[in-house]
Amino acid sequence: MNIPLPIPFVGLAFMCIACIVTMAEAQMCSWCEGGACNSVCKTPIRDSIPTSVREAVLPFWLPTDGGVTSLSGEDGKHSYPGVDTAVLLHHGSNRNGDDYLCSMWNGMVEHFGLAIARKRFVVIGPETFWKSDAEWRSGELYWDAGDNNESNPLRDWKWGGNSSAELSSSISSFEALDLLLEAVTNRKVFPNVRRVVVGGHSAGGQIIQRYALFNRGADVLAQRGVQVDYFPANPSSWTYLDEFRPVLPAKVTCATMCVNTTLATQVFTFAAHGSGGGASCPSTYNAYGYGLEGHLVPYIGLTGGVRHALARYPSRNVTYVSGSSDICNVPKEKEMGCNTCEVEDGGLDTSCEAYAQGWCRMERAHAFAQAVRRHYNNDSVHAILPVPYAGHNGCAVFQSKQVLTAMFGPSQRT
Repeated sequence: MNIPLPIPFVGLAFMCIACIVTMAEAQMCSWCEGGACNSVCKTPIRDSIPTSVREAVLPFWLPTDGGVTSLSGEDGKHSYPGVDTAVLLHHGSNRNGDDYLCSMWNGMVEHFGLAIARKRFVVIGPETFWKSDAEWRSGELYWDAGDNNESNPLRDWKWGGNSSAELSSSISSFEALDLLLEAVTNRKVFPNVRRVVVGGHSAGGQIIQRYALFNRGADVLAQRGVQVDYFPANPSSWTYLDEFRPVLPAKVTCATMCVNTTLATQVFTFAAHGSGGGASCPSTYNAYGYGLEGHLVPYIGLTGGVRHALARYPSRNVTYVSGSSDICNVPKEKEMGCNTCEVEDGGLDTSCEAYAQGWCRMERAHAFAQAVRRHYNNDSVHAILPVPYAGHNGCAVFQSKQVLTAMFGPSQRT
């Protein structure tokens, strides 16, 4: 059963066929992680909140020159009545929440000006450390190193897995985000917050898409009159809602694999099996993380299960962000001899299960957005937002005019 369903293209196509065809030129080899950004800021404030794990707090970052210096209201000294919006930007696989915090904050200062950014926003960089990370401190929550779902399916933080079993108890990485949402809507500290914006890039995009699908925090916040908007960007994989995947060509060439001007307007068809590079894993292409079959992380059962998640997902405000230069696939390009210099793809997932979703991140994003609309038979569910000239670069993506405008409206700088 093949079902075509178009999805409107938001933004301008990035004309880069030459980048694909002549990618052997040395000057092109850095473009897949390219994009303009300002990632430098003062050393962020390190803060934390309690968790149900008695010996471990949840760490996160705040901007040093922001208006919010702590999320804690226990001492009665911190209250921010001027703040109306909270922003959380999740790090990727390098677990560098401070860097992501700086990128988001700098973009917001450019968009609003420092005075408005300080007054109206609390901006947070969540952190999911491994114990081996140099930044981790004793007494902070951590996840087990090697967050690979194939080796430890219930501990992968990107997929909602639980924190380390070395501690007396553990919580899901989704629950960690729930705790942060509760903190930024604590009426003692933030009496006027009415909106929470949650984003993530790369592995951070993975956790945010899955959090949008499964979380219980948004339901609680909706009862308080708080809207939550999700912006997952450039993940290596998406959690599909059913067994259908895009029908992909079995063979590609340097000139035909992931041509972004084609992908920008391509209408995918879908079939109940993997294809292309994902044809050889019929029993696992839809396993949890990539799909919804098999072992699920415990959090999902605690929030009503898959059926409940699927029922509420279309009502959630989700924008799928796709860098229009995020089309590189290093192993495949080496196999085909496309380049004479080294390109970077940001650690693209090249498993069979991921290949069933597309040959590169841009293809996977556009196909998934269409798959969601096919699943619900509704062409207005969610949105896809291309970012011209941005590759696999979270700083460039979240400082782009396209993303900042989608998140906050037009710039207020005069």
